[in-house]
Amino acid sequence: MTKISDHVPENAPRIGNAFTRFIGRMLLRLVGYKVEGTFANEPKMILIASPHTSNWDLIIALGTILSLGVRINFMMKKEAFFFPFKGLFMALGGVPLDRTSPKATVKQTLSTFEERDKFWLAILPEGTRKPVTTWKVGFIRIARNAGVPIFIMGLDNRTKTLHFDKLVEPSQKGKAIEQAEELRLYCKEKYYGINPKNN
Repeated sequence: MTKISDHVPENAPRIGNAFTRFIGRMLLRLVGYKVEGTFANEPKMILIASPHTSNWDLIIALGTILSLGVRINFMMKKEAFFFPFKGLFMALGGVPLDRTSPKATVKQTLSTFEERDKFWLAILPEGTRKPVTTWKVGFIRIARNAGVPIFIMGLDNRTKTLHFDKLVEPSQKGKAIEQAEELRLYCKEKYYGINPKNN
């Protein structure tokens, strides 16, 4: 039987209790998904998940966070923080993203990395559920400026698995676009989203 410790290292920020882990397992069972692999043993990092093709991705993310008891903060457009979901999203680590002021969001994020002993932040590099041919590079710049690595998670609907894949260092200044494209192609070749037409 797989144990939480098989997926979650000692440096991971933690959240919840036995009841919330049960709720998380029920959510993953609802969508028929499982997790495979182990998070990197880093107290601070940027996590990217790809491909993002469906609203069901959020249920898989919440199920993973709750079932494993890991606190993964995640950016979502501020419009999603409405009653009755606002309180839940905030409690689980949701960070409202004001897309009209990205510089303010980045500044706030870097301050949080500096202030906290442990902080994992998940970012969806596609920035949308629609098909894209390039990734936004903000996650690389945030990782570089915060001095933290990037951890890749891959969603594969063919096997109903969320893979905890690998850790990479952010590129040097001026190389973010090239690194984003390299990571995009890596995930595109290896993983397969819930909504194939948006892959």
